[in-house]
Amino acid sequence: MTFRLSAWFSDRTGKKRIPSSHAPIASPGPAMWEEILAPAGRQRGGARLSLSEAEEISAAIGKAQTKLELLGAISDAAARFSVTDLEAMMKNFEEKTRDLDPAYRRLLLPRIHAYIFGSYHALMLLCTDDPALEDGPVRPSLGAYAAMVQEACRRRAQAEKPLELYFLKYLLAAFTMYVLEEPAHPVGTPFPGGLAVYREGDSYYCPVRDKSDDIPFSLCPFCPARQDTGARSLHGRDADRRIERLGTIERSRRDYHG
Repeated sequence: MTFRLSAWFSDRTGKKRIPSSHAPIASPGPAMWEEILAPAGRQRGGARLSLSEAEEISAAIGKAQTKLELLGAISDAAARFSVTDLEAMMKNFEEKTRDLDPAYRRLLLPRIHAYIFGSYHALMLLCTDDPALEDGPVRPSLGAYAAMVQEACRRRAQAEKPLELYFLKYLLAAFTMYVLEEPAHPVGTPFPGGLAVYREGDSYYCPVRDKSDDIPFSLCPFCPARQDTGARSLHGRDADRRIERLGTIERSRRDYHG
């Protein structure tokens, strides 16, 4: 049995596009989405975490070979956090997005709320004597992800900023991306321009998957989602193939017919 976090979202319609009336908004830029789970804010939550503890937990996560091993490492660490921390995380994100277009923000916040609380709920649900999880090897990039988290926490500690919610972001993302093999940004997350993260069969597509090269300690390089060109989202599932065929025809016309 495979557990999917998307089953916890209240909106299961799988819509790929934001209504056009909400499309023309000022883009917050890809960097904003790195704050999606743990934005800079005043809320801190109740958990306390030292740098050495964050490094130790990250090392344990990086050593996991299977999903069940990884689930154990993540659940041990998650036990120190509570709903109070999730509420603080959500409050911070609400503050971070306060200046966004109101119509767009109304679409975004429910998705983030469902993801923060849904991912934690799913994690706790799987931490049972008989977890409903299809075990198997973790994706090979987990070790690099854990090393990235360690370095991110060191930099944050050097800046004398609290680690707790920052680390919880990476903890929940590790669960989502490597245990459930779902995107860091939840299905349905809207982006400026009318695009959204979506699922098609067993694959996930994100409009900003490959657009975070200049963002330090980004989740995106480790996300199992594929880059969405926008053609699928805006013009349907066969659009990529149609565009590819048109490109082939155009190259043929140019190369062989002048």
